[in-house]
Amino acid sequence: MKEPFSEQQFAIIPTVVSGNQETVIVQFLTTATELLKQAKTPEEIQEVWQKVNALEALSKKFRLSKEVQLDATELRIRIERRLGELLTKKNNSIPSNLSFTKNDLSKFQQIATTSLKVFEAVLTDLRTEAAIKRRTALSTTGILRAIRNEHKKDSEPLFSPIIKPSDNWNFSTVQYGRIDEELGEYRGYIPGEIYANCFWYYVKPGDLVIAPMAGSGQAWRVYEARQEWMGQHIYDFKLKMFDLTPRGKYKDLITQHDLTKSFPVEHPDYIVIDIPYYGMVAQQYSNKSEDVANMALEDWQVAMGTIAKNCAAAQQTGTLCTIISPNYRDVTKRQIFMATDTIRSLWELAGYLLHDKAYSSRRIQQNQTPQMARMNNQAKTNQIMLTDITEILTFRRV
Repeated sequence: MKEPFSEQQFAIIPTVVSGNQETVIVQFLTTATELLKQAKTPEEIQEVWQKVNALEALSKKFRLSKEVQLDATELRIRIERRLGELLTKKNNSIPSNLSFTKNDLSKFQQIATTSLKVFEAVLTDLRTEAAIKRRTALSTTGILRAIRNEHKKDSEPLFSPIIKPSDNWNFSTVQYGRIDEELGEYRGYIPGEIYANCFWYYVKPGDLVIAPMAGSGQAWRVYEARQEWMGQHIYDFKLKMFDLTPRGKYKDLITQHDLTKSFPVEHPDYIVIDIPYYGMVAQQYSNKSEDVANMALEDWQVAMGTIAKNCAAAQQTGTLCTIISPNYRDVTKRQIFMATDTIRSLWELAGYLLHDKAYSSRRIQQNQTPQMARMNNQAKTNQIMLTDITEILTFRRV
């Protein structure tokens, strides 16, 4: 290739180029790069910018290779950053003989105040994207938009407020409420925030996660929305759902299966079960006698023991299984059943050790109604506390 044009030759950019147009434009760009290094004043930088801007237009007019067009655009943007740096050092004292608008100069200064690391990364990414995609163009506006997006990422909280830092998983505002509330869904559910915290604390990237009592598919809803609650640490895992009676908007994603017969898959990394709460949801899910929700206490305990054994048979050492349940109290009948103690005993007999435990208030996440006020008074009168806390028991397979 010939030597770059001299400064005198560079002074005039031809509108018609004879010979190899691409070679001539590349030579002009090389000269412009050297002149930019020598430029000391805003006026000198502006002069180089004007020449390069003309070269950029010619490269598009002659339909030169995409690479040469991008070379011209990249150099122009670098000149704009250089001018912005110089004006920033001059404390915004702008020479009157510059032909740029105030808006242009403001853009140049915004680019200049961006760290070199971010600027180079954004420029490289946009240039690569422009080279691949026909509809994407490398431009000053595009650079600024990408820089703002980078700054926005930096300003976003590292973690979502949905993820709780302690074992007190209470949510004054529930983002993932009843899935089918508008359809009159009345059956039991847990706030999706509980699933989000279970996934965050107990699931690793790439894990196979099983929800064998998936109900209406709340677990899937939360899984799909993981970009909302994972903060800046977004990762993926595989979720499969099963239920004795699939229902709701996600029922096509839920495979029918009876957990008291067997576990539906082998070697899950994590199991999460929101069991039908004993004594609270009879006949709500189905009229089937084999439905755990419909069982008498003795049958319920036998079923829970069987489920614990089925989970243990499917899981390998070190994997985790979470059971979500409150205790049971009947204020009117003065009955108390510590369901969570029974669950712990059954899972430990099946081959697990208690790994972790969290608590979530059921009542704090509900609108307080006159009916609740009456229940409160009845509890005090009968000296039997209402059940407020749901326990999230996580076991480790040994």
